[in-house]
Amino acid sequence: MKPVNRYLWRPFLLTTFIKLWFLILLLFTTNFSFSQTTNISGTVNSYHSVLGINSTAAKLDNVSGLSYGNTVLLIQMKGADINTANNSSFGDTTSLNYAGNYELATICSVSNDSVYFFNELLNSYDPNFKVQLVKFGEYYSANVVDTVKAQSWSNTTGKGGVLAIKVESDLTLNAPLFADATGYKGGTFFLHSGSCGFFNPVGSGYAYDATSGSATNGAYKGEGVADVPANLDGARGAPANGGGGGNNHNNGGGGGANLTAGGNGGGNFSTGPTGCTGNYQGRGGKPLKNWNGTKIFLGGGGGAGHANSTVQPYAGGNGGGIIIVIANNIIGNGNKITANGQNGRSTSYDGASGGGAGGTVIMDVANSYSGILTIQANGGNGGNEDDDNSAGRCYGAGGGGSGGAIYFNGSLPAITTSISGGIAGINIDPNGCSTPVPGVNGTAGSIVQNYSYQTSVNPSTSCTVTLPIRIIYFNALLTTTKKVKLEWDIANPEEAISFTIEKSNSLNNWVPLVTVDALPNLHHYEAVDLTPGAGENMYRLRVNGRENNVIYSAQKRITLKLPDRYSIYPNPAKNKITINGKLEPGSFIKFTDISGRIIKEIITNGSLSSIEFLLPSLSPGIYILNVDNYIEKIMILY
Repeated sequence: MKPVNRYLWRPFLLTTFIKLWFLILLLFTTNFSFSQTTNISGTVNSYHSVLGINSTAAKLDNVSGLSYGNTVLLIQMKGADINTANNSSFGDTTSLNYAGNYELATICSVSNDSVYFFNELLNSYDPNFKVQLVKFGEYYSANVVDTVKAQSWSNTTGKGGVLAIKVESDLTLNAPLFADATGYKGGTFFLHSGSCGFFNPVGSGYAYDATSGSATNGAYKGEGVADVPANLDGARGAPANGGGGGNNHNNGGGGGANLTAGGNGGGNFSTGPTGCTGNYQGRGGKPLKNWNGTKIFLGGGGGAGHANSTVQPYAGGNGGGIIIVIANNIIGNGNKITANGQNGRSTSYDGASGGGAGGTVIMDVANSYSGILTIQANGGNGGNEDDDNSAGRCYGAGGGGSGGAIYFNGSLPAITTSISGGIAGINIDPNGCSTPVPGVNGTAGSIVQNYSYQTSVNPSTSCTVTLPIRIIYFNALLTTTKKVKLEWDIANPEEAISFTIEKSNSLNNWVPLVTVDALPNLHHYEAVDLTPGAGENMYRLRVNGRENNVIYSAQKRITLKLPDRYSIYPNPAKNKITINGKLEPGSFIKFTDISGRIIKEIITNGSLSSIEFLLPSLSPGIYILNVDNYIEKIMILY
């Protein structure tokens, strides 16, 4: 703090005095233990396109924010082969290829535009089909204070759709984890021609160009694991897990799929006018295989309903995203973790659209779930069609999206889970039509227990050094019984031999307090200082590595104030301080600024009950008086 000129106006002096008193009150009430919990909200992940990859490294579009020790997800978003014939087999998956391959990895180094991994990758990936690397949000303990969201999937950038969090200790939900509608996109709205008749017959095919001029076009298909050529992106055939679009005239779109099938859209069951009838609804998305859990997927997008009357802001519902949570404990507090599909768009006088499929949630919780928690990967509902009592004109509602998949590393915990298929839309106020052709509900999803996420344990040749020991957390806490509890967590305890708590003595030398042996699978350790001294107690953790390397933690300070040992006045002070109390011969008195810079120190010559401590000219602010390790904060006025 800069010196205050004593000749400035009195109002300024009064304001400064009040501010300084506020500062000293704040500092006097400061607890010297440090919080290990991080408040999180918004988007906590970063997303990177993989441009090239081998078993030990990946070349990325950017490496911003990536560094040694980061946990990352590698996942291929596209690349399935499908049947593209214009018949009922359109969209059948002939091979998933590498689509859905994923694994967790740890970065050992970053060089130029590439990252290198500690372990060889398990799977193969093809960067031509949108492989992305997602950096986890990593914390010791995390408190979700506002909704944490996945960035929405973009087929243009090949990024997004994933929310990934790793917490060494407690994940506390005071708000949701949210990946609803962040998966594969629903079929885009397009306003088609309104004509139909003898010279422009109703379209019955499975794959058209959704935007060509002919009214026989079908609406846009929903997105899935296979990209579809632009000349085949419309009509009722379902491309893998994407829902099919409704055909001309005004048929409903099909629901998207994940590991189970989406529901068909509703059909046109009108009785006229001539040429505008025909039950050619969008087909529901087709179920994918997870290959015994080695593949995971975003929820497929719902197909759009055929529309020629009213402009809509969107059509097919987006699928749900992917959520991966790794934690020791989860405290639910009545909140939710959701990767639900979006509802399809409802309409009047047009075909309604299909709902998106539920996404994928992987829960790897080592210890416990507590509090009320709900995890959902529901399919989105199909849109409703309002026929508005128009005589003879009854069009298709939307099909429901399928439920998604939820994986647990153990048995099903005592929480609420939901993987319901979306409910098909309904026809509102039909009048004088043929036998209804209703939309179909999406199929319920899957819950998988005793699941282990994909990650390699085979050391990589690209990392030639032993993994350095990583201190996740070290803290000192004063207990109610005036003892000091020391706690620490180690990411890779197998690389350590032992841990030593060191304490600073009166000569500012670090001396061992206690040594604890390292155990290969134990990450959390504790020790206790049974006899902390009055005043300031400084601690640090020394990690003794297997390669004869030693690393140190940050220092932690605990102040133990014993009443009635000393009284110090005046405080605030100007040019001198009087210390009352039992001062033994050789008592050490040190006066420093807030940064620890020594301003003055003395050693007493005999037994004293009081001593006057003269101060040099000082700038106003907070200073520290240390009397035989008894600490007092002193406010110095101008």
